[in-house]
Amino acid sequence: MKKLPIYICIALTVSMFTQCKDYLDVTNPGESDDEFVTSSPEETYKTLSWGYGEYRTNVAAGGNYNFQDPLGSDAEYMSEYPTANNVIARLQPEATAIGSLATQYNSLNIILARAARVADALEKKGVHQAAEPNVWTQLYGEAKAMRALCGWELVRHFGDVPFGYENQYVQDYELTSRFAIMDQLIEGLKAVEAGMYDLGQSGITVERLNRSYVHALIGEIALHAGGWQTIRTDMQGLYGDVQFDIKGTDDGTCVYARRKDYLNYIRIAEEHLTLATTTRKGTANLITTDTRAVNNPFQLIWQHINSRRSSPESLFEIACAPGQSSEHPYSQGRPGSNNGAVAVLNTFAAIRMIPSFFYNGYEAGDKRRDVSMVVTGSDAATGREALMPLGAGTRIGGGGPAINKWDQNRGDNPLIPNNGNRASGMNYTIMRMADAILMLAEAKAILGTDNTGAVNLVNQIRNRAFGNSDHNIPSLSGEALLDAIYAERKLELLGEGDVRWDMIRSGKFNERAIKVRQEMSDMMAGLESDGYYTFESGRTISNYIWTKPVQLNPGSAVAVVTQESTDPNNPVLYPGWRGIFNWNAAAHANTTAKNLAIKGLYTYINPNGTEAAALVADGYARVNWGITMSTGTNPAMYNAAILDGVVSRETKAPRYFHPIPLTVIDQSKGKVTNGYGLPNS
Repeated sequence: MKKLPIYICIALTVSMFTQCKDYLDVTNPGESDDEFVTSSPEETYKTLSWGYGEYRTNVAAGGNYNFQDPLGSDAEYMSEYPTANNVIARLQPEATAIGSLATQYNSLNIILARAARVADALEKKGVHQAAEPNVWTQLYGEAKAMRALCGWELVRHFGDVPFGYENQYVQDYELTSRFAIMDQLIEGLKAVEAGMYDLGQSGITVERLNRSYVHALIGEIALHAGGWQTIRTDMQGLYGDVQFDIKGTDDGTCVYARRKDYLNYIRIAEEHLTLATTTRKGTANLITTDTRAVNNPFQLIWQHINSRRSSPESLFEIACAPGQSSEHPYSQGRPGSNNGAVAVLNTFAAIRMIPSFFYNGYEAGDKRRDVSMVVTGSDAATGREALMPLGAGTRIGGGGPAINKWDQNRGDNPLIPNNGNRASGMNYTIMRMADAILMLAEAKAILGTDNTGAVNLVNQIRNRAFGNSDHNIPSLSGEALLDAIYAERKLELLGEGDVRWDMIRSGKFNERAIKVRQEMSDMMAGLESDGYYTFESGRTISNYIWTKPVQLNPGSAVAVVTQESTDPNNPVLYPGWRGIFNWNAAAHANTTAKNLAIKGLYTYINPNGTEAAALVADGYARVNWGITMSTGTNPAMYNAAILDGVVSRETKAPRYFHPIPLTVIDQSKGKVTNGYGLPNS
């Protein structure tokens, strides 16, 4: 057998080259050369399976918090302070390290190169010429889709990058326009989708790239290609003959822009998102019914994920299993504590809700609210539900309201074997049907040719959220309709890594950032002057609240994981979807009153009044709440953590990209540099 030439996956790092070598440079006839890898569908899928695993281990995982996307929006922030973990989320590129995301950058390129090599080998077999989908055309499309997914992640997080050099000798390379990359990805996916199976066909599960998701991915890429984004102005000719409309001012390095022919891309998005949500959706569906007594279809999505099942609403998930690395819920879920008695509850919980959004974001009756946000976590040391104070902090030690969609306590079997610290086995949901539906509504609203269709799509989501049509949005058009869609996406996709991208794509990033910072300023001023502040929603945040450990099942020491309650006078069940599972029955057998009752979370109670005195007499303790935000380092934390990079840049482009690693810059002979205020050394 001939020896294959050495192919360099863009000459990034020694470690990257080494990882590529096992397939790309072989001498043993038993190893994976082209002929062997394509000798059977099983062998081809083994190579693609490595790509899925690498994505899970070094792209989705590793504490990158979805590349910081959910840590910097007008609803979400990071309460660890001071820290360098969220400087890009805060729009402070000058504060980041050049190698901060080297692992993710390198892994994406490695997966991309290997997937491209598989696709090339399959092309040589002629499998892509089949008239109808079969196992080979599915694998070919899967390889192309894997390459496209990784290419899209590179563009989205790093901007303009070296691209198209995979599996060839590389001694001289330069940046490629992101618009050229996105065009290539879109056309590549269009060319293979017909040969792939819809989700659910021929045994293709949601844990494999499929035709249904590929249509949605085309739509997502096209929607971003035609949206507002920050582009470089320090490299003449980078974008070729693409023409732009500009918002605000150019700081000499970058500007907020949208290509003038954007509607061409929005039409592509509408076409393919329509296919993804209708005729080509396969088995994926918006979950609209729930046979459980609680009847909350939105929560059922997360009940599946927390139970280590794929959600019927997902178009694509990255598979995990108990014992494998998983950031859900460790960095992206309901907080816990770091205690050896129940190590599984060591949940860092980086994603926190901006307090003003927690109080003012959702309408009354929206069943997504408590499923998405929570003010209590799990104390592994005591086996009790614990309040998370406002202000700086992580786990249950601080940080305030957190994301509630991923919770170790909640699942059909929380005690699943090997469900260890940072190894829960919960899948990563890459895209679900509600996301695709709302992107389709966005495309329709931008085009303006089917406003009624866009409104109906939004109201599908709102009907599920409220359980009726009483809260449907009215007939809208233009900016009013777009604003309603972006608002709905924030409520639906909170904590999932989408809100920040919506802000950027909308062209209103700075306006939204300035607005939420002002809301926080007004709230803190009210707390300081009056001891409370009431929002437009009618909910009130106060300096103090009252809490009391209670036992929901008298006569038993077993803790209770609660569901939702519509009765605001029930302090144990409202807000809902919290409580705690009975994790270590032996260690906590003598601990009673494991649930937490909360009074005054949404209404003002005069700390010197009769109601407060009665609560204390009933066993409640007064707890600092809003007042903590004005003590110690907390004022500085809230000022910094909530998009402080917009300050003094109100008319300039938001800077949200991550740095290309130093090795890539050094080896490019000066043709590759970081822009946007990012470091180059």
